[in-house]
Amino acid sequence: MKNSILILLSFFIISCSSNDKDELKNDQRFYNNNKLDDYQIFDKANSFITSNEYELALIELDKIEFFYPSSPYAKKSILVKAYINFLNKDYEKTRALAEMYKDYYPGSEDIIYAYYLEAMTYYVLIKKSEYSQKNTNLALDKFNFILNAYPNSRYEIDILSKIKLINNNLALEKLNIAKFYFDKGNYNGSLIYLKDIFINHNSSLSIEETLFLITKIHYSLNEYELAKNYASILAYNFPKSEWYKKSYNLINGINDVSDDDKWYEKFNPIKILIPDEENNSNNSIIQSIE
Repeated sequence: MKNSILILLSFFIISCSSNDKDELKNDQRFYNNNKLDDYQIFDKANSFITSNEYELALIELDKIEFFYPSSPYAKKSILVKAYINFLNKDYEKTRALAEMYKDYYPGSEDIIYAYYLEAMTYYVLIKKSEYSQKNTNLALDKFNFILNAYPNSRYEIDILSKIKLINNNLALEKLNIAKFYFDKGNYNGSLIYLKDIFINHNSSLSIEETLFLITKIHYSLNEYELAKNYASILAYNFPKSEWYKKSYNLINGINDVSDDDKWYEKFNPIKILIPDEENNSNNSIIQSIE
């Protein structure tokens, strides 16, 4: 067993950067000379992480798994290694370690962190709305799983803020597609995407323009009641919006719309969540395990 570990260590040393090689060569025989307890090795690994010496931290974590396989620190070291690989942008290895932890320790109190790390590997790969949203949808699914499976966790606020950003991204992609169909005169195709935004992303930053376009399409199709309903939702939720002013100007010619500023109230508009502008930045910060 020890010989196998030494072979693996030698391979690891060869793959490291030239700056680390001299230091790592001095550690080739550490498996025979260890005098530290599990918690001491773990603290040493954390000190390396703090100083951004990730390769050295990984070696210390491997020591724990070799010398103290039954230690709670050996279990936690898997997640810490996954975290280090995330910092190194090796997302495939991060996912592999997270998956291994889930398989080995399904009842662990730290398993939520394995799910969180996995979700984050997709979240940081989210692209602009005009590109494929595969990673966006994967991140959303995995974050929603965590919220449902582990309610009130320490990651909940962080995940909710990230889901807001994901919804903004998905809504913007759908809005761009809707506008493409709208410009082509394909109103039915446009409405499919616009109403998808209204139903599934109504707290996104795209909701105001979405409501205006829905109003405009229904008005163009002589569906005045539907136009008034969506315009009233826009007016009720965003009375100062430029899109509300455009909607009002559009439907102002309808006979039964009064000049009252609160004209929309008689249509029983829907109250939707207004986006929290504080969380609109592209925050890709990851939390570390405690």
